[in-house]
Amino acid sequence: MEPMKRLPRLILCLLVSSAAVAFSQENSQPATQAAPPAIAKSGLTRFDLDFPGGSPNELVAAIEKATGRPLNAIVPIERASIKMPPLKMKGVDVAELFDALGYASRSLGTWYGFKTLNPNPAKADSSIWFFCFEGASHIQQPGVYLLTPYLDQGLTVDDITTAIQTAWKMQGYSPMPQLSFHKETKLLIAVGEPIQLEVITQVLGALRAPPPLKPEPPKAKE
Repeated sequence: MEPMKRLPRLILCLLVSSAAVAFSQENSQPATQAAPPAIAKSGLTRFDLDFPGGSPNELVAAIEKATGRPLNAIVPIERASIKMPPLKMKGVDVAELFDALGYASRSLGTWYGFKTLNPNPAKADSSIWFFCFEGASHIQQPGVYLLTPYLDQGLTVDDITTAIQTAWKMQGYSPMPQLSFHKETKLLIAVGEPIQLEVITQVLGALRAPPPLKPEPPKAKE
């Protein structure tokens, strides 16, 4: 009878052993990987960006610093002085960023931003982007300013043009608008964009001498 008693125990041991082997094999298989992050799904590097504002080339440099890789971008010289607004982004890629920048720039019929000829730019970081501007406000136009009041108060033409060019340089305009002084008529003639010509008006307004103070009337003697 002893062998008959041992038989159920043997079967139980075999069942437990089989279950342990199956569990071990199941756990030894590599775990199912999580869904790939957005970077792999889109093909574009995602990054955080804290851009204080500046020119298109400065934006490109900020993106390259944030991503740790070069960005294929072309900025025409005549568009290099356009100012980009401050941008603070989290977890974006360049396609999303440039789309949003284009929509945000729409005002008074203008548009600026980066475009690509790649029909599917979300596939790879190697897309080539080029900066463009669309709108009438970028058209060059003349501006004419009479300098006689400023020359009469002791300023020179060089004083005035240097102040204007300094303001343009601080704004990042490159190349700067053209300036020419007509000696016979004392006219300063400039050719540039409306926003650049506005700088001339501001500089001349700041250089204008304040009106002389009127003398106080004599006090009546008591």
